[in-house]
Amino acid sequence: MIRPVLTQPPREWQIQALNAWRPQMRGTISVVTGAGKTYFALLCINEYAGRVPDGRTVVVVPTTALMDQWFVSLQEDAGVPASDIALFSGEEKGEMGRRLSILVINTAREIIGEMVGRAPTMLVVDECHRAGSRVNSRALEGTHAATLGLSATPVREYDNAFQEVIEPALGPIVYEYDYRSALADGVIAPFDLVNVRIDLLPDESHRYDQITRRIAREAHYVSRGNRTDENLKRLLQIRASISSTAAMRVPVAAKLAEESSTGRTLVFHERVSDSNSIAKLLGQRNHNVGVYHTGIGPAIRRNNLQLFRRGLFDVLVTCRALDEGLNVPETSTAIIASATASRRQRIQRLGRVLRPAPGKRASTVFTIYATDVEERRLVAESDNLLGVAAVEWRHASHRSQ
Repeated sequence: MIRPVLTQPPREWQIQALNAWRPQMRGTISVVTGAGKTYFALLCINEYAGRVPDGRTVVVVPTTALMDQWFVSLQEDAGVPASDIALFSGEEKGEMGRRLSILVINTAREIIGEMVGRAPTMLVVDECHRAGSRVNSRALEGTHAATLGLSATPVREYDNAFQEVIEPALGPIVYEYDYRSALADGVIAPFDLVNVRIDLLPDESHRYDQITRRIAREAHYVSRGNRTDENLKRLLQIRASISSTAAMRVPVAAKLAEESSTGRTLVFHERVSDSNSIAKLLGQRNHNVGVYHTGIGPAIRRNNLQLFRRGLFDVLVTCRALDEGLNVPETSTAIIASATASRRQRIQRLGRVLRPAPGKRASTVFTIYATDVEERRLVAESDNLLGVAAVEWRHASHRSQ
């Protein structure tokens, strides 16, 4: 069994969590993004390797981006040679007999049965809340010598899948670690939230208002039982799309990135085309900028990720691909140019900049928003983070870009 070469002493929370997981070698860890879940998983893998020398480890991740993250982290943070790691996804099919395998969940649910039974296995499921759906739960099948679930939010927002699917397969939550504890312990960096309102262009505003009126009428019919909510959901999606693709998001995001003078900057947008536009603008302004999204091949993606980690890119622009798993402590600024309404996505993106690093005093998360609906969500978040983060509100006018 490959034992990771652990390059740093564990944090206090990691020792406590390891002690909670160790007796049964089974359980789920609920830990705030940015506190070091991947390194904790390496501690558990190391423990398992010492107790089951002929065992194998299977890591299941939700996306190719997170597979790339594990692949890079195992090499750079744990000294595991690339030749000892097998990767399995829609793009790549590794060698089945390797001692350490990383599988994207779409692939894992089809081939996990082939891996179980060949040797004792430890199953690690990163962002394990993703395994709760009926289809993805197939990736949890089989009997394993050890199991570990990792997530900042293991209990799902809209169903009981944690209790019904994830907990029976991986084990109960054996350790929890939240924002306040992590900040008090210095495990995550202090952070500020800056919410920047933009104006919709006249045609965008007209379409948004039209759809809003239709939503109000449709909601009235649904409340009276005269219609199903299918059309209402469609109208809400159309309205959200008008906001998320607002033209001003691109130049404002580029301007904020340009003004960020310390550390590395990560920019999120929901669309590949707009991500490319932001990167192009920054490139024209002499930034060393890379992109990371599903529109480019796996080798280039991983190369751009490594260049960003090593500081050769000062800005990395991405879509949802890096919501989960990015581990670049030197990232001090996140710019959320466009986002969904998901609380889980928000937590994941905040976590991209919360890791401490030498010389890093604080992080800043800029969130660009365009509507009152978005503002209400941000106000509710700021209320929940009282005493944890400072919140500033700005307005970006057309003329300032």
